[in-house]
Amino acid sequence: MFSNLVAGLLLHERIQTTDAKAKELRRHAEKAIHWGVQLGELLIRNREQMKPDERAQIVHAMRMARRRVRHREALQRLFDEIAPRYLGRSSGGGYTRIVKIGQRRGDAAPISLVELIPSETTAAPAASPPAKPARPKEAPRGIPRRKARA
Repeated sequence: MFSNLVAGLLLHERIQTTDAKAKELRRHAEKAIHWGVQLGELLIRNREQMKPDERAQIVHAMRMARRRVRHREALQRLFDEIAPRYLGRSSGGGYTRIVKIGQRRGDAAPISLVELIPSETTAAPAASPPAKPARPKEAPRGIPRRKARA
């Protein structure tokens, strides 16, 4: 189950699940991403020009990440797109974010959104300050307002 959740997270970069599954999913996803990030500059280099021991490092990391992610496309995306995104970050994780979004309609289970954190280099520029909320319109003259019950 968690292999499928990690694959979904890597493919879509954002998934919705229960809080308990989200907390456990974070552990699995962080470890899989860490295997890609620890390769460092090997992810960026051309694979045909690598030495045999460097290729062996990549194969080893892919096999170790394959323990967590059994989906071929998700694993490929992990090493081609996602891991290079986090190369500049200090090691220690922090690749995912859990945002609680409420309760599920049917059984009121707490629901969370698990997403990959964007890298600092691709982060969106700071947004302008939010506009002040509009003041509520007053009732037109001649229409009485409802009185609060005491």
